[in-house]
Amino acid sequence: MSGRPWLIAVTVDGVNLPRFLRRAGEMGLLLTGVRIRGKHLSAFAREDDVMTLRMMTENGGWRFSVGNRQGTGRLMTWIRHRLALLSALMLGIGALIGASQVMWRVEIENAGIYAADLPEYLQALGITPPMRKSDVHPGQLRDLLEWRYPETAWVECGWRGMTLLIRVVDGVPAGTPLSETGAGDVVAARDGIVDSIRTKAGTVLVQPGDVVRKGQILIRGEERTGSGVRAVSARGVVMARVWDAAAVRMDLTELHTSYSGRTEESVSVVSPWFALWHEPESAFHQADVSRRTLPLGGFFLPLTCVWEKRYECEITKQNRANEEITAEASIAALRKLREIIGTNESLVDKWVNCSMIDHEVLLAVATGERLVDIAEQIPSGAPDKGY
Repeated sequence: MSGRPWLIAVTVDGVNLPRFLRRAGEMGLLLTGVRIRGKHLSAFAREDDVMTLRMMTENGGWRFSVGNRQGTGRLMTWIRHRLALLSALMLGIGALIGASQVMWRVEIENAGIYAADLPEYLQALGITPPMRKSDVHPGQLRDLLEWRYPETAWVECGWRGMTLLIRVVDGVPAGTPLSETGAGDVVAARDGIVDSIRTKAGTVLVQPGDVVRKGQILIRGEERTGSGVRAVSARGVVMARVWDAAAVRMDLTELHTSYSGRTEESVSVVSPWFALWHEPESAFHQADVSRRTLPLGGFFLPLTCVWEKRYECEITKQNRANEEITAEASIAALRKLREIIGTNESLVDKWVNCSMIDHEVLLAVATGERLVDIAEQIPSGAPDKGY
């Protein structure tokens, strides 16, 4: 059996071409697709027969030439000429498949009060990118997080491409339960001064003008009857004056930058894990830096070219006008107060107190007074937290 069964195009030029065909047939040389035009013959021969045909044409006085391979042979020639490109392509596909099996990033959403603890807990579990996705089990991780953070409603863990996505869904506090008898008291949800009371059920224990503390019973869950006292579910509206405060600290000085006009530039290539070469040390004591980056290798070869241009400058501190910083701090404190109480809440009164700390920092405290319903229902017999 021939080791190279591929067909290759051949041409024969000369006279008496039928004699060439007879001699080729006598020697067992297979020619296909034969076309004769005058003194020119074109055909397809097996690649293993090319040398024999060449010798036969030289002996017979014909001119012989070889063309391109056909069919599978042409494909093999194309592959051989582009072997480096195909190798790079296969390596790229292999890198793509390999990288798709690696966790490159952890994204945490809606962590809330657990925003600081959750990444540290993941690190303690050994879940740090990059690592194989097969080593991370989202179901088990979800159970661990829900056990560790019981105040959450549930935790979602899953994959988004090569990113481990952890979404925390906050739990909604359950409504205040009543006792088995249905009785309950109304207590103060926060500190304040009682302004008015409207009772629907129960016995009032405070009156307008009283200072109440958070947890203090305002309406007792009981009512007098002709024969004694019976337990009820206390209900009512207790409007009280309450105060909210927000503090803002502002520096009494500001930084001023003066440029000398001298500049220097540097170029470096870095990756998330190492730098091909380090940036040269700057000759400037103080400088303002402009940086421009350009990804070089893409996702699978994360190299970044960094251009930096440094502008020599001198940074000094200058005192700001007291009136200017007081007005700015007051506005910032009032804005922060509005964020705390809500933009739709109305204030009865508001004011800002400013004080200086060590002649370097201005402390502005904004206080707002408003009327709110502080009534909160709890089961009857719960301890009085106010006293």
